[in-house]
Amino acid sequence: MNSNTKNLVFLPALIILVISIFRTLLLHFRRRRRARFHGCASPPNLPQIDCIFGLDTVFQSLSSFRRNKGSTSLGQQFSTHGTTFQYQVYNTTKLCTIAPKNLQSVFSTDFDSWGIAPLRLFFFGPFVGKGIMTADGPFWAHSRALLKPTFSRGQISDLSAYSVHVNNLLTALSKYDGMDVDVKPYFEKLALDSSTEFLFGHSTGSLTPSPTLDAQAFLKAYNYGQAGIGKRMQLPQWNFLTRDKRFWRSCTLARAFVERCVTQALASQKDSTCKQPARLVLAHQLAAETKDHKDIVNQLLNVFLPAHDATAVALTNIFFHLSRHPNVYAALRSEILTLGPYQIWTFERLKACKYLQAVMNETFRLNPSIGQMNRIALRDTVLPTGGGRSSSSPVFVKKGTVLTTSFYALHRLPELWGHDSGIWRPERWLKKGGDELLKVGHWTFLPFGGGPRICIGMQLALTEVGYAVGRMVELYERVECRDPVWDFVEEWKLTTVSRNGAKVRLVRA
Repeated sequence: MNSNTKNLVFLPALIILVISIFRTLLLHFRRRRRARFHGCASPPNLPQIDCIFGLDTVFQSLSSFRRNKGSTSLGQQFSTHGTTFQYQVYNTTKLCTIAPKNLQSVFSTDFDSWGIAPLRLFFFGPFVGKGIMTADGPFWAHSRALLKPTFSRGQISDLSAYSVHVNNLLTALSKYDGMDVDVKPYFEKLALDSSTEFLFGHSTGSLTPSPTLDAQAFLKAYNYGQAGIGKRMQLPQWNFLTRDKRFWRSCTLARAFVERCVTQALASQKDSTCKQPARLVLAHQLAAETKDHKDIVNQLLNVFLPAHDATAVALTNIFFHLSRHPNVYAALRSEILTLGPYQIWTFERLKACKYLQAVMNETFRLNPSIGQMNRIALRDTVLPTGGGRSSSSPVFVKKGTVLTTSFYALHRLPELWGHDSGIWRPERWLKKGGDELLKVGHWTFLPFGGGPRICIGMQLALTEVGYAVGRMVELYERVECRDPVWDFVEEWKLTTVSRNGAKVRLVRA
């Protein structure tokens, strides 16, 4: 090869290299200029040995989750380094914040600059596919618009269908009157039965003597698959790192279960001899919009996951605390008994029970179902606070930066919740006299997220949880703690649940 030929080979490569360097420098100077314009400063850095890949931080995080201290560990980091800090992980900047102004920006006022699809679609994809939980942009907006009618006020306020499942719950628990029982698996079955009827038009009946469609196997696969997603979220986005065959098998089983439910729901819709449900059925709504069976399954799983967990986890956590606070239970029971027979309870009457709402809010505060949430910057943007020595300067955020917020830590900030922020005390939610709920800043209490992506099923979850708690409190005079471990031990899957469940003794009135 002569010199002229060599020049012809290396010249294009040299041009590409020069252009690449020029574009990188141009982007760097543009970012610096924008950061100066907004008066930005860097937030505190988390001390790290490995400042490129952050492997020491990764190992510490994995160790915390293995020791069931994931939320606690992150909360301690916020206590030490302030409400906003950053570190490097897998050669990417990770920004952590619980500053309310920043959360308002990320979730609401600067919503379009932040997304979830580059993160969640990989982590959640094998289990739920593409849907409202894993998508951004027009696809997400279309999914939310499609689901919205199913969660309307008229649909939510109808307690008749849900009361059947609560009756089944109380019947199943009746064999434990005066005996010790872990109510967590029963709340999981309640959530499974109610959510499958809500989504598919028929229930799995897991609380009845004859459950349908192998509901118990699905519940086991669902719980294991959810735990697998939690583990995937702690690792780089490489499938070969998820070597657990049981995880992949659980995803397959769960999806096959939902596919059978969809097939049955659509068949019953076409069958004129089948009694059609009075409420809107999400599977029917989706089938009217698309004939893509896989898309229907994905959308339903994207709704089922939060719908099931919001109810089951909340009920478990509420009775975990009620069993440890007999005075609170007695006060709550006194309020519930003023409602009269459960047959006349309504959505509005339950919402008017201030002490019940305080008990629910305090549980969502101290033990939110979703302990932390991630976003990724879809473009360069600016957070309003967290930078500089005083942590009050704006923070410039590069495209691709991953942001983590901890609702666990936010809900325990002493400056927001007082010196006893780590204690479960429902009375903090009541104004003097106890007849009115205390109003808190929206961006300081976010058990269901906030902004355009606020949980679409929030009101449904609050209604179902309130009704189930009321029915149990009405029936049982006392709920006594029978857990040998007093403190709440977290188990982080996709949601944060009580590792020890809620072991209680139910004493009928």
